[in-house]
Amino acid sequence: MSADADSPADDAEAPLAASERIAALDVLRGFALLGVFIMNMPAFSHSLFTVPEIPPRLLDAIVAGLREMLFAGKFNLLFGLVFGIGFAIQMARLDAAEAARAARLGNAPRRHRATQVYLRRLAFLFVIGLVHAMLIWSGDVLLVYALVGFALLALRRLDDRALCVLIAACLVFPALTEALRVAMVSRGFETVATFQYQQFEASNDLAYGRGSFLDAVRETARVFNWSWRSPFGLFMYASFFVQMATGILVGFVVGRRGWPKRPLADAAAERRAPRTALLVAIGCGLIEVAAFAWGGEAGLFASAFARTIGRASLAACYALVVVRIVRDQRELPRWLRPLSDAGRMPLSNYLLQTAMATFVFYGWGLGLWNSVGAAAEVGLAVVLFVAVQLPLSHLWLKRFRYGPLEYLWRRFTYGSAPR
Repeated sequence: MSADADSPADDAEAPLAASERIAALDVLRGFALLGVFIMNMPAFSHSLFTVPEIPPRLLDAIVAGLREMLFAGKFNLLFGLVFGIGFAIQMARLDAAEAARAARLGNAPRRHRATQVYLRRLAFLFVIGLVHAMLIWSGDVLLVYALVGFALLALRRLDDRALCVLIAACLVFPALTEALRVAMVSRGFETVATFQYQQFEASNDLAYGRGSFLDAVRETARVFNWSWRSPFGLFMYASFFVQMATGILVGFVVGRRGWPKRPLADAAAERRAPRTALLVAIGCGLIEVAAFAWGGEAGLFASAFARTIGRASLAACYALVVVRIVRDQRELPRWLRPLSDAGRMPLSNYLLQTAMATFVFYGWGLGLWNSVGAAAEVGLAVVLFVAVQLPLSHLWLKRFRYGPLEYLWRRFTYGSAPR
């Protein structure tokens, strides 16, 4: 998941004291974990290839609409934002640690030291993500983080202007592909894609809904193979990569500028920022509906672009509200500490969500596949997060400094046990 702001001892590198952690980032990770769990729950309880339909029950229809409005596309952006901020902080600390080591020893700094360390970190994430996506759950995002992280290492020397151009391109990409889809994609291609979707939906229902654990593993591997080899699967992955890259690039830019370590120079602007982001999100929602009703390629472009900007604005609103709440307190409020604990072990908690959800819905577990609506999905995500993940994170961190996978991650990255 998102990069941690600490780094264990390696030459001049030393772990951050607890008092030096950026509390807002930990809380944001915890908050994003809940949002991602709510957003991912339909993909755990039904096939990823199921065509969305309006739920027959009114309550489910309302909850599904609210979930789409408040969560869909927002929390992956939020996690990407925190990942990019963490990347900027870690690279700056690694560069500073290497400069301090070189000054102490009277040597020239090793030019690529920070990159080498972070490559090992991304390699660990890549392997975990690959296993997760290939064998456990097809909706994995860890592999995407790792691959985008490799790209970010190559781009980190670019100035902010060049990065902003890339961010703008990422924002335009979904709208451009939506507007050009009719011209670029033939009816035959769409017919084949629809047929493949129907086949995968049927095989998913058999393997996940009524099959054994090994049946589920084989089906996940088959979906993974299709996703990386078929043109339609690659297009879906490309769209998801661009969405994730948007948040990560924005996070890298604001992290490199020192946010959220230092407050904004204009306190009034900081107070207005969440409201402004919310108003932009609402305005974009209205434009999206109106442009879609207008129709045509221009309408499709405007609708998709408004949706993309609206999602980014609402994700920014969430982040700004959390940061402001944390900054306005001398110490982290008691009611936010559970979220902070969960956010300190994001990789372990993300994979725990997969373990819990697949057990609840798959045939080898409780077998609730295709049997619950949107309201139950959201309720289950909240209950599992609040009743299981929050107390478990708190209890674990009372005894250990890192989550179990975070410990292994750091040990692999730095070659020694974190202190």
